[in-house]
Amino acid sequence: MSAPSGFGRAGAAVADTVKKPVSGFGHWILFIGQVFYYLPLTVRRYSRQTLAATLNMAWGRGSLIVDGGTISVLLLLGIATGASLGIESLAVLNILGFGSLSGIIGGIGAVRILGPIVAGIAFMSQAGTRMTAEIGAMRIAEEIDAVEAIGLRPIPFVVGTRLIGALTCVIPGYLLTVMAVFYTIQTVVVVFNGEHGGTYFHYFAMFLTPIDLLYSTIKLTIYCIAVTLIHCYYGYFASGGPVGVGMASGRAVRASLVTIVVLDFTTTVLLWGLQPEFIFKG
Repeated sequence: MSAPSGFGRAGAAVADTVKKPVSGFGHWILFIGQVFYYLPLTVRRYSRQTLAATLNMAWGRGSLIVDGGTISVLLLLGIATGASLGIESLAVLNILGFGSLSGIIGGIGAVRILGPIVAGIAFMSQAGTRMTAEIGAMRIAEEIDAVEAIGLRPIPFVVGTRLIGALTCVIPGYLLTVMAVFYTIQTVVVVFNGEHGGTYFHYFAMFLTPIDLLYSTIKLTIYCIAVTLIHCYYGYFASGGPVGVGMASGRAVRASLVTIVVLDFTTTVLLWGLQPEFIFKG
């Protein structure tokens, strides 16, 4: 009689091991499906809350970094990224005597790879963690239950408004960031290093195409949607008081970083292919 009970316990353990990730995956799918399903309702009924979420994410309390908004952080990181790209591209290309060809790096690297991933991480660290903390605080204070009790749908009111607000502020902010990257690279290469401006702009314009800018914006939009959903999910289902909210924020940050890196590889391959072609003209 002991053998069947042993097999029964082993089978139950295996079933529990399989059931937990499957149940968690279904929970994620249900949550994300509800967010997108109720987006039209969010636009129609919660426009004022959406505007408030947009302004909060874009500017915060008006400071530059601490408790500031996403726009200021994106611009500061854009300047830092452009300076790093300009310095490193000059250091490498000057070995071959091609320092003025640094415009190629600005036209390709800043748009296809570094720009979207840096902006995605900046949005995650500035706005994503704030969303997890705000929604988690609402959950443990039973504010989400109160929202539902007064007849409002909590997912579109709490999550949908933040998703629309994130896209509304991040896309224009990213375009400003890309401009800051371009201007900083140009300043480092042409002004500080004294390279010929005509050669720099020739190769910069040659390798910077409108379709690349569109694809780059699409990449960031995908990152923004993924990060917003992840952080809102962990905040929405937070438990255990303030400690639980802190743990939820940490899990959300780890999940967002992994997701951004995976999406960066996936979207780059899907949009530009495994072997992108570059046409080099003199």
